[in-house]
Amino acid sequence: MPAAVAAFAAALALTGGCGDGGSGAGGAGEAGPGAPLRARPVITPDEELVPEEDSGDLPEATVQVGLDCQRMGQSRDFAGTAERMGRAASSGDSSPETKAIAKVCQAAAKANQGLMGEAYHDALQAEQQSSHLHPQMLRPGLRMLNHTLLVAATAEGDRATALRARAALERLGGLPPEFLRDACSVAADPATLPDCATLPPTGTRSSSSSPSSAPSSSSSNGPEPGTAGPSAPSPEEPVQPPGDGGPTQPDTDHGPAPDES
Repeated sequence: MPAAVAAFAAALALTGGCGDGGSGAGGAGEAGPGAPLRARPVITPDEELVPEEDSGDLPEATVQVGLDCQRMGQSRDFAGTAERMGRAASSGDSSPETKAIAKVCQAAAKANQGLMGEAYHDALQAEQQSSHLHPQMLRPGLRMLNHTLLVAATAEGDRATALRARAALERLGGLPPEFLRDACSVAADPATLPDCATLPPTGTRSSSSSPSSAPSSSSSNGPEPGTAGPSAPSPEEPVQPPGDGGPTQPDTDHGPAPDES
């Protein structure tokens, strides 16, 4: 087993893996003693980072990090996930692509604990490393990164970054209303994100949550967070489906026959 995989496996064993977290401070779903008492959205990948059946040509250590990250929503072990991702992101044995996705997930795990300041700074660092994301993880990784940036920047009052993250999500496939609600739920100043003033009341969560079903119009111009870097391959943009209605058939009904009487 490669050294990086062995180190990550040891970290999983020490922190309980992807199962239920402990009951102590910072255990499953807990922010730990230093976290502020505030609303905590849950940020997880909305597209698979690693297919459960076939990981393709992803390096083994990167697969382990990706699987741990996408299971975070089930385990609710946000503190443990942040710790493991931090180790993977800083390990000298980790490849650049492993470090890149680990940093993205670490930022999300910090936001899930309510540690918005730390999540904000980690997400900005993840943005700088985003050109190293493996092509297979590129789009889901960038969507998760920009979801975290949208939430954390709104919480920190960084309007410019919040709007750039919003625009990036739209370009990367769509912006589900749930992402905006996550950001508005932690906004210190609702004016940071204009959507907070017009967002409709919370309803039934969309079963699709899929970015392809969200509107594709952008409210901001400027560079996309997490998409800079010449070595980052451009993900294929989803083709917008045509409208449901086909061509209108000509009307062959000319009304009743004239009265010949």
